[in-house]
Amino acid sequence: MFTYYAVAAAALLRVAAATDVFAHFMVQNAYAYDVNMWKTDIASAQQIGIDGFALNWIPPDCVNGLGWTVNRIADAYTAAEAMGFKLIYSFDMSYSTCNVFWNQTFMGDMISKYASSPATYRWANNILVSTYGGDQVTEYGNEFFQGLKSNLQGSSAITLVPGLTTFSMEAASPGGDAASAASSMLSQYTAADGYLNWQAWPLNVQQNISTSTDQAFQSALKGSGRSGPYMMTVSPWQYKDLNDGNPLDSWVAYSDTLFVDRFAQLTGDNAIKPDIIELLTWNDFCESHYLRDLPSETDTSAKDYVELGDMGAYVWGQNHAPWRIIAKYYIEWMKTGSAPAITMDQVVYWHRIHPKGAICSGGSSTAIRNNMMPADAVFAWALVSQDSTISVSVGSNQYWTFAAGPSGPTMFSVPFPVDIDGVVPEVAITRNGQTVQMGNSSQALSSGCSWQNFNPVVNLVGPGING
Repeated sequence: MFTYYAVAAAALLRVAAATDVFAHFMVQNAYAYDVNMWKTDIASAQQIGIDGFALNWIPPDCVNGLGWTVNRIADAYTAAEAMGFKLIYSFDMSYSTCNVFWNQTFMGDMISKYASSPATYRWANNILVSTYGGDQVTEYGNEFFQGLKSNLQGSSAITLVPGLTTFSMEAASPGGDAASAASSMLSQYTAADGYLNWQAWPLNVQQNISTSTDQAFQSALKGSGRSGPYMMTVSPWQYKDLNDGNPLDSWVAYSDTLFVDRFAQLTGDNAIKPDIIELLTWNDFCESHYLRDLPSETDTSAKDYVELGDMGAYVWGQNHAPWRIIAKYYIEWMKTGSAPAITMDQVVYWHRIHPKGAICSGGSSTAIRNNMMPADAVFAWALVSQDSTISVSVGSNQYWTFAAGPSGPTMFSVPFPVDIDGVVPEVAITRNGQTVQMGNSSQALSSGCSWQNFNPVVNLVGPGING
């Protein structure tokens, strides 16, 4: 009556560590930030082993009123310099409609502006520059990238690591040829020194993501003699609903155990070893894969205030902070090459708040692509310092128990019962007949809904990040 899997003992073997971990940061969600707010976010990121932020921003003149982003980046550098944190530009080149597109002069000026900053991340002495896109908008492409590189010399020379989504999706598509996609990327983008594989989620398939695309791009880069890094992406979830009538703008990816599955590929004796890891994301609230604490919903004077509009319907109340505990455990493992000693008793657990078949009064509801893929279940990841029993109750599915121990984390799930209305999942850690830790979810389950919400709420039993 249950599903579970435990991290095998063999996975505790020492492995080579991936060197640096970055988190993708949406600058557009930092309108209210000041230097202290940046410091707060940086401290939270450093707590779990993140070395830097990849700053995603669109051209300030692409959309009217975005000139402030230049000032927020200045604040980010001030904070990062004070805290020993690193920053990478991730130029967003996915906007096909812009008042003013990126141009090489402005990009070069912004790169050179912080060339001497200790917060600027370098690869082989060059400034590392990344992108989101640049392959599907006619204003960009290989010639544009080559011009940018040619304009930057000396201390401002760059190592270009673009995230070209065409090739990432081609490689990850069902029946796709990852090796061919990687080869095509290299032949068409001779300006690329490395590659950021943006596809951190299964692409329209109900199966766990594999490392085949990562291995293909990594192998192709090494075989070509390119000097830049392979950047592998890791993400906990993917759900977005623009509710605009376009089926391409509302989707969910098969993400039930994605975070744990993806990190497991980076640890153990068969671990893939990318040069850099980029977590998707720190604060992209509208795609449901944020690791940051939720910002203030109503206090417009708060320094982390974000206006989410209709998309707030599936963000507000959906805390993700405890996922950082999972990230911290695996990041430490990757960096040291050894599984961390477990000193606390914690269970991180997550669930959606409506069954996938619910028809809601708002949002795209049944028009959401892949809406039947997620399992209606509560998923739990246990990390305990001694042999313990984990008890999970979800309504009439009472007291389902699972064994966990100090050799490593254990993952398991409990399905939603038939009658879910008002059900609040409960989790407890017991040992020697005594309850060590226990708690209830912050959100109840319901079959009725005003907006179909495939964004999970994440909870924690035990000490740590409670958000």
